[in-house]
Amino acid sequence: MSPRTALAVLALLLAHPLSAQVYQWRDADGKVHFTDTPPPQSQAVEGAQLPAGGSAVPPVAAEPKAPPALSGDGADPLYDKGRKQCSAAIARMPVLINQTQTLGRDAVKQRKISQEQLDRAMYLMDDFYKGLKRSERECTRDYVVSEKGRSGTDCLADTPDVLSFGVCMRFAEWERTFR
Repeated sequence: MSPRTALAVLALLLAHPLSAQVYQWRDADGKVHFTDTPPPQSQAVEGAQLPAGGSAVPPVAAEPKAPPALSGDGADPLYDKGRKQCSAAIARMPVLINQTQTLGRDAVKQRKISQEQLDRAMYLMDDFYKGLKRSERECTRDYVVSEKGRSGTDCLADTPDVLSFGVCMRFAEWERTFR
């Protein structure tokens, strides 16, 4: 075999693992795992395909500029409230995720809920966290222009604990899971 052919075969063999599917899942202790095999008791969910040899981080889009009418000069009370609510929501989210994990693990140990129920609750929290605009400027813009953004941010900023947050967001089974 010629060196050129051997090099081509070697390149093909090395490139194959780059196209493998990657699974992300949390175990009973809340630890995140990345594997090439589906997690135990998995169910199909829609995921993003990563390009072979590409980056897992999507390209960062330029931050949209706020419309001229949005300013923090006190002239727009909705903008001012949005800025305050967003600041509170961004600060609270990690605390609520931690509470969800702690209460959920305890409930699973006491057999009040199943591991599957905890996984669903954590998926909802992760999904909400991904959708949360984590820069105060972006969050405030979303708060002003979107009723849905305003509703989720208000729930996060104004509720005292995980249970009331889930009820406010109308997450199915939330109250039964974290009662």
